[in-house]
Amino acid sequence: MRAAVVTDTNQPPHYAEFADPVAGPGRVEAEVLASAVHVIVQTIAAGQHYSSAVTPPFVPGLDGVVRLPDGRRAYAAGVQAPYGMLAERAAVLAGTAVEVPDGLSDAAAAALVNPAASSWIPLSRLGAEGATVLVVGATGTSGLLAVQTARALGAARVVAAGRNAAGLARASELGADATVTLGDDLAAPLAEAAGPDGAYDIVLDYLWGPAASAVLQALVANKVDPHRPVRFINIGNLAGAELPLAAATLRSTAIQVSGHGIGSFPTELMSPGVGAMFAAAVEGRLTVDFVERPLSEVESAWDLPERLVLVP
Repeated sequence: MRAAVVTDTNQPPHYAEFADPVAGPGRVEAEVLASAVHVIVQTIAAGQHYSSAVTPPFVPGLDGVVRLPDGRRAYAAGVQAPYGMLAERAAVLAGTAVEVPDGLSDAAAAALVNPAASSWIPLSRLGAEGATVLVVGATGTSGLLAVQTARALGAARVVAAGRNAAGLARASELGADATVTLGDDLAAPLAEAAGPDGAYDIVLDYLWGPAASAVLQALVANKVDPHRPVRFINIGNLAGAELPLAAATLRSTAIQVSGHGIGSFPTELMSPGVGAMFAAAVEGRLTVDFVERPLSEVESAWDLPERLVLVP
């Protein structure tokens, strides 16, 4: 089959022949209709993600929309290395694929799930109904979907924080009640954006590093009510992989820091979550911006700034 093949983690994948996938027990071979190049896909292809374990040559791609042997369109994930979804075919788990509803294109479904799940799963677990939610790093694809997800799951107030002015304007269009430009002194801007009580219930952080540090310092300065702790969820580290965190920050205020990513939540939550996200997308409550390119153009399109979906 033809696929996007990584032969050197310092270079983009190239379009080449690769061995056909083998459908072992519990798997079926499916035709790939569309697969997205998420940030995590790029970092795995570069050998830089914490979950990376495979060495070249391999095919990247974590998920996508496939045509199952029975003819249904479905979202699938969980292929086994060295195979990935950026290929003409994939051996997918037979019982976990989620049917893609009419009204949602292959490319849109492929572009949606990974970035939307990064907020949909943790907000579903925590309970966003009636909450004040702060999205740190709200100007990228995942952050903009987090704004929409918080709104779709019933948040009372959604605040978008980032540095890109155009991205913050887009966040407002997609449902953010207020925006905050990230900087060093955030206590007053964050308190004002939160509304009359100046408090947050959930923080979704896509940045980590100095940006997250500034937000945590602002939360401490604004005196978190111990009867209403802030649940700070790290999802990405676009601003830095490390964050110096003083022990007193956690002991002196009611901030609960945790993370969301591969290995941090029960995988059985994904299928019902994907179904709910698809329903929200069909209803117009979730939308994702992306560009679509043929799989054969993987090498030249790999570093496009937009969310990229490749179609065999």
